[in-house]
Amino acid sequence: MDVEALIWQYGQGKRDFSRLDLQRIELIREKLMEVNFSRTALDWANLSGTDLTKANLNRAELAYGRLISATLVNADLSGANLSHADLSWVDLENASLVSADLHGANLKQVNLSDADLRGANLSEANLTGAILHRAQLSRVDLSGANLTGVDLSGANLSRADLSGADLREVDLTDANLYKADISDSKLHNIDLQEAFLQRADFSRANLKGANLSGAVLREVNLNLVALSEFNLRAITLAGETDLSAANLQNANLKGAILRHANLGYGLLYRTLLNDSLLRGANLIDASFRGGDFRNANFRNSNISNINLTEATMPDGSIHP
Repeated sequence: MDVEALIWQYGQGKRDFSRLDLQRIELIREKLMEVNFSRTALDWANLSGTDLTKANLNRAELAYGRLISATLVNADLSGANLSHADLSWVDLENASLVSADLHGANLKQVNLSDADLRGANLSEANLTGAILHRAQLSRVDLSGANLTGVDLSGANLSRADLSGADLREVDLTDANLYKADISDSKLHNIDLQEAFLQRADFSRANLKGANLSGAVLREVNLNLVALSEFNLRAITLAGETDLSAANLQNANLKGAILRHANLGYGLLYRTLLNDSLLRGANLIDASFRGGDFRNANFRNSNISNINLTEATMPDGSIHP
């Protein structure tokens, strides 16, 4: 079917264009609200600027498509193949992208507010400047994705794969990252205030300058993580930062602010804590074997049953 025939039939009231072969079709700046393109082949198609509000694109093939500045508000793209598609500046507010394939897609400046992306594949996608306010992102694959500066405050990223992702300057305040894989990712200056990070994997991630004030990090894995200039200042009204039973072995916490933090039962083997502030912290039953505490401040801390074997103490002496 050519462009003219499709536009004419749509103008006559037809909405069902499902299961057609429309590869490489040019539908630029058209009005196709509530159109049905489910299971339609639209690979390499150009839909830039087209209004597809409430369109049905369930399981549509849109690989390498161009949808720049298109409107897909309330559209159904669940199960659609959008790999390597250009979706920059697209409005996908309240759209369904459940289990959609967006691998390598360009989502720069896209609006995904209230969108449902559960189980979607966004690996290697470019999401710089994207709006993801209240988006559903549980079990989403964002491995290797570029999310620099993105606002993910309040997002549900439980069990999401963020391994190797670029999350520098990202706002994840109040986000749910339960069991999320954040290993090998770039997290410079990330804001994780009040975030729920229980059982998240941060191994080998770079958290330099990160702010986790008031975050919940129970059973979190921070093995081999870079945490210089790490900020864990407890917020009075939000309760203490919880790092209980966390794996922080070999971590760099030099100069970190850990005032009132809970590090009870934690594993901090060979962790660098020199010049850190641990005032009022809970260190009960934590293992600091081989750690470096030179010039650290432990005033009013609970150090009951902690393991300091071979650790360098605040005065520079080595604990037996």
